Amino acid sequence: MTDDLSGHMQRFVLSYTKAINKRFSRAGSLFQGRFRAIHVDWEAYLLHLSRYIHLNPVMAGLVQRPEDWEFSSYRDFIGLRMGTLPKPEIVLAQFSSPDGYRAFVEAYADGDRQIIEPFLPAE
Repeated sequence: MTDDLSGHMQRFVLSYTKAINKRFSRAGSLFQGRFRAIHVDWEAYLLHLSRYIHLNPVMAGLVQRPEDWEFSSYRDFIGLRMGTLPKPEIVLAQFSSPDGYRAFVEAYADGDRQIIEPFLPAE
């Protein structure tokens, strides 16, 4: 399964990179390093990982709020947009409403990163 997923990711990343490079008149890669598949088998890890991903543009100083990053599925998670790609049900089932997920994301503290730190690529 991982080989199949890796092949799909490789094709997706290539087509996504081409589209972004064309849109912004740029060249080169968008992503650093290779795709890594990590099995998420712990509910709390999934929630913290989702929050980490949605906060990446904020932490990188690209936007002030996660919903301001147009390339993120965060707006779909909190009910501001109804896209067709993300399937947030697994994550949102852990909260009473999309506002509960928003509160979870906004309550991020530096110590929360320790939960997913072992699974992140070395900086």
